[in-house]
Amino acid sequence: MLRSRWLTKLHVRVPALFLGLVVLVGAVYYLWMERTVFRPPQQDPAEADWYSELAAVEIDSVAALAASLAPDRLQDLAQEYGAAIAVFAAEIVFFDATSGKVIAACAPDSLPAAVGEVDPELLAGMAEPGWAFDKIYPDPTNIEAYVNRIFHVAAVAGPDGAPIAYLAGSWRPLIFALEDVTLNPRQLWLQAILVGLAGSFLVGWIVLAWLTRRIQTLNTAAAALAAGRLDHRVQDKSADDLGHLGRAFNSMATRLESLITELRNKEQFQRQLIANISHDLRTPMASLRGYVETLGLRAEQMDRSEFQRYLGIIDDNLSHLDRLVDHLLQISRLDAGQARFQFEEFLLPELIEGVLTRCEVSAAARGIRLECRYPAELPLVNADPLQIAQVVQNLMENGIKFGRDGGEVVVSLATLPDRTVEVAVCDDGPGIDSQDLPHIFERFFTGDRSRSRKGQSSGLGLAIAAKIVEEHGSRLTVASEPGRGAAFRFQLPAVNAAKANSAES
Repeated sequence: MLRSRWLTKLHVRVPALFLGLVVLVGAVYYLWMERTVFRPPQQDPAEADWYSELAAVEIDSVAALAASLAPDRLQDLAQEYGAAIAVFAAEIVFFDATSGKVIAACAPDSLPAAVGEVDPELLAGMAEPGWAFDKIYPDPTNIEAYVNRIFHVAAVAGPDGAPIAYLAGSWRPLIFALEDVTLNPRQLWLQAILVGLAGSFLVGWIVLAWLTRRIQTLNTAAAALAAGRLDHRVQDKSADDLGHLGRAFNSMATRLESLITELRNKEQFQRQLIANISHDLRTPMASLRGYVETLGLRAEQMDRSEFQRYLGIIDDNLSHLDRLVDHLLQISRLDAGQARFQFEEFLLPELIEGVLTRCEVSAAARGIRLECRYPAELPLVNADPLQIAQVVQNLMENGIKFGRDGGEVVVSLATLPDRTVEVAVCDDGPGIDSQDLPHIFERFFTGDRSRSRKGQSSGLGLAIAAKIVEEHGSRLTVASEPGRGAAFRFQLPAVNAAKANSAES
């Protein structure tokens, strides 16, 4: 792991890349030298094919033809055939089988003519089928010797079948100029230095272009971020330092985009909150001002019953303002995380009965029946009883407010398989429109489009209830169909059965 991290460092990767490219340039230069300066002379393909496939056959044919000619005709034959194979840099010569001296040659100035004679026994050995010309060197002490150039020997048979002469084919001597075989060290060193400098410049330019391109990508991304394009990202997945920098930049941009979006949402919410609070405060305040002005102007002309009715309306509006302020303070504490929760183990039915008692007056005014249903063996729950009581009361008041006259609001308790206790508050009102369901827990949303407003409402009760349930690790949900009422549900963690039994006893 440490080694792989070390290999991803930029100060290691850049020199390694530079060295690798220099080695590549050197290898290309070496291969070029091998194929040009140091490459030995190459034989022509047609010449090589003649030596390997045709030379032996043709020389054997010329030897057979020479056996039928008079000795004075051998020179003409040698010259005629020698002219034909001159293109292959080859020569032929006839040697006497007894003395080994030259009888005829393809040209007077040819090498074999200059040699004059060859050992007859050596020629006889070369004429044998098993002689390997590419492995046997008759004169290993002198690589320029004529006998080392012979590539084929054929016997010229006499009338009795015994050899009277030998026909030998040989290469011409290679002639080179001194500059062809001598390398100039100074010129080679100068050429190597120039190639090295050019290669180093090319490699350095490639490495710097690679680094500059990646840095320019980071610079472009930073400029885009500065210009407000928060969705711009760096497309660099390398494992080196610049790659880590690009990913860190992407993380920063993502976090910044999230924060700015959150700030925009909060700013929009605050504007909406101020508008809603202003609206909800203005309505009761306007009503208060109207009734107070009426009392101030007509108090002496009013009878006692009308006077008491006006005072009751003023009291209701003041109570509504008081509830609105309390709700605002509570939702702000919940948002700021300053609300304190006192978790303890308790029986839910007892808490529900207390809530129903507090809601009886408002329910009786509309003829709504309140009921709590639960199984005989219900475990204890671990929660904050005061906060849960407020959640249930908010849901009950919501059901009473929007339920039908003479209907019912039912609280059902049940133990779920996951050892949680579900609390369900159901009413039989007009239900909630499907377009309103996604917004039912939003602050100041009262669902006026689907459930007619009956009485004053701050639109914060369900939002507070949802927030309290969320603090208990659960989620407040709602199911409703128009004309069939609404059912609100949430779950609380149950205490084990042993504790429940001991608490009941």
